[in-house]
Amino acid sequence: MSHNKKLNTLLKSVRNTKASSGRPDTTKIVAQLRGLGGPIRYEDTGKLGFGLLLLFAGGYGHLLGSERGYPIGPDGTSDSVILIYNTLIAVAAGFILFWLFRRRKARKFVQEVFERAALVSYGFHDEPVPALKELDQHFHEFDRGNDSRKIVYFMSAPGDGNKVRQGYSLFQFHWVVREERQVTETDHNGHSTTKTETTYYHYDRYGLMLEGSYSGIQIVSDAPGGRYKLKYRPASVEFNRRYRIRCVDEMQAAKLLKPSVVIALENASDQLKSPNLEYGLNGQMCLTWSNDPLSVRTVMKSKDNPNELADIIAAGAKLPVLDEALQLVADIQRHTQSNFSMLEGNSPEASIQGVK
Repeated sequence: MSHNKKLNTLLKSVRNTKASSGRPDTTKIVAQLRGLGGPIRYEDTGKLGFGLLLLFAGGYGHLLGSERGYPIGPDGTSDSVILIYNTLIAVAAGFILFWLFRRRKARKFVQEVFERAALVSYGFHDEPVPALKELDQHFHEFDRGNDSRKIVYFMSAPGDGNKVRQGYSLFQFHWVVREERQVTETDHNGHSTTKTETTYYHYDRYGLMLEGSYSGIQIVSDAPGGRYKLKYRPASVEFNRRYRIRCVDEMQAAKLLKPSVVIALENASDQLKSPNLEYGLNGQMCLTWSNDPLSVRTVMKSKDNPNELADIIAAGAKLPVLDEALQLVADIQRHTQSNFSMLEGNSPEASIQGVK
């Protein structure tokens, strides 16, 4: 069986598993990857080379024709020759686009296989996506963008049976910023027209959501303006350089931000890009950051080595970014475990007067 057929069989096997049970057989996938006998990419070099050759022929023909004049074809004009050159370029484009499509397909497959194995390894299962309107009521994190917003995925994983690692949800939040500007154009007659150009910028953040022990606290390194009236600053200069804190009750913020928690947050910002930690008025904790926790590029050095990918999957398809976020949550809970019960009078309902 050719390498391309083996690769197609592997792709079909994984996607058929997805369609039937939703749970890939990682042992079978590892065996198939090890037996692939070549990189996770299609052997289409010949097609690419042929496409580039046709592109050169058609382009060179047009170049000579523009400089010296096109040859006369059988019809007595140069139209047929120009048509031949255009056909060569069109066919070349088809070969090159085919090569690009299959290259992208193979790379997408690497991500898909790793991601599915990781979700199984961590025990994730899909949950109903909460409405953004509901999330907006409790967390300022989602108050972003001026166009469309959506939760791309919302998945839950079980805890490990102790207080350090409780159940949590992992999500991806996508939003769009729309910018409009007036552009004035002048034609060859000197007439000016003004039109509106619209540009859309797409952004993503990833995060954990779980039950917290505080309420009405925002610790942010990347966010819009604060939701709460009061500001709080711990003694650490480095922490204050990286984060801003807004809160409903300064006592709660002080109870949370023990020196050990301050150090944990400082260290986490080296691994998690632009982290934000927020305790909503509903008592839930929301930790967010901007680097993709499910990206295969966080663990795989090569782009298409099947043995490397097989080893990663066989070892449990670890997610370093997610592990760092979970470790931060565990550290915070461990250092504040004596404060797990909120003081009476500091409940979300009792503290609502501190909200803007």
